[in-house]
Amino acid sequence: MNKTVLVVDDQIGIRLLLEEVIQQEGYQVELALNGKEALDKVTESKPDLMMLDYKLPIIDGSKLVKQLEEQGIMIPTIIMSGLPEKAKEDVENLQSVKETIGKPFQLNDIRELVNRMLSE
Repeated sequence: MNKTVLVVDDQIGIRLLLEEVIQQEGYQVELALNGKEALDKVTESKPDLMMLDYKLPIIDGSKLVKQLEEQGIMIPTIIMSGLPEKAKEDVENLQSVKETIGKPFQLNDIRELVNRMLSE
């Protein structure tokens, strides 16, 4: 079974770049541009990993993870943020958040992180 990564970011360039990089690693990619769209996609088909922007329109990243956890939905999540320290502090009590990475990020770091998270 192919593993699926849900990429949630309001910037189209980042969504498309991550989609390409993750697909090159052999995974399926779903895209969402805000927290509401991500919530709908998660309830439709539960992804194996979520790459989630911290600041999003409608429902932001930390609220989305909190909402999912309250519903008993635990998806390993990588939070992406231009302010990684603030984001890390904000999500430290959320069990689903496994990593917080700063933007801009290195593509090789993304490859390694996604492969490591999906092989655990």
